[in-house]
Amino acid sequence: MSVQAADDVYLVHREALFGLAYRMLGSISDAEDVVAETYLRWRRSPRDDVENPRSFLFSIAARLSLDLLKSAQRSRVDYVGSWLPEPLITSYDDPSAHVETADTVSLAFLHLLERLTPPERAVFVLRSAFDYPHAEIADLLGLSPDNVRQVHRRAQQRLGPEGQPRFVPDEQRSRELVQRFLDAAATGEVQPLADLLAEDVVLVGDGGGKAASVLHPIFGRLKIARFIRTLGRKAPPKTRFDVVRANGVPALLVHTPEQVEGVYALDIDPGSGLVVGIHAVRNPDKLRHIKP
Repeated sequence: MSVQAADDVYLVHREALFGLAYRMLGSISDAEDVVAETYLRWRRSPRDDVENPRSFLFSIAARLSLDLLKSAQRSRVDYVGSWLPEPLITSYDDPSAHVETADTVSLAFLHLLERLTPPERAVFVLRSAFDYPHAEIADLLGLSPDNVRQVHRRAQQRLGPEGQPRFVPDEQRSRELVQRFLDAAATGEVQPLADLLAEDVVLVGDGGGKAASVLHPIFGRLKIARFIRTLGRKAPPKTRFDVVRANGVPALLVHTPEQVEGVYALDIDPGSGLVVGIHAVRNPDKLRHIKP
């Protein structure tokens, strides 16, 4: 295989490789590092004997991600509050930006995956997000098929019903709800905002000890509505609220002309049309890649 042909093969799979690494690590920069290292190893490998380039590339990226994740999880033990991934922000109205697999890349889903050990996460991501069968996952990770089945079963048990794929709410309905949420928050009153939240809504905040946030998830529509009202009252002058997508789901991007203050991803129940989850990333280290 020529160098140009090898580069063409890599480019075909680059986006999927980033998706794998990002789902594993929750860090954009780390995922990009994994993709770059995967390319270098692909270029250095004897490619003529590779029967399935996609699986070969995925094997490199998965093992690199697994090694990084083991190191990252040790450092997260001392993290202040809940840990959320760096959000992937796209324009709400850009049709090419819609993530078809939002159920496996959303902040809610990736936060859920924090319950898993690194091997469980690798197996679960390859199975749920990329539909690899157990036998192929075994080849990718250098495990036995029986071991992969056991790890996948254990991961499903840890995640419980929350780990099952969810229906994506209607686009127009979601956009309308986000706008109503924004309008209600702008009033500074609790009840209009609480009316848009499910009774058992949960808010998970990530300030990393560097920005105002909740240390532990909070539950209940009134508590969360009051918390959002308090944040709104403390917002810096010239604060703006833009409707965007964060990891494929509707979100509010809160920013001043100088910097991004936070990203609030809304998990919307397609049946009731109410917000059932809010994942708020306020750690400035995780917002540096986003331009106001």
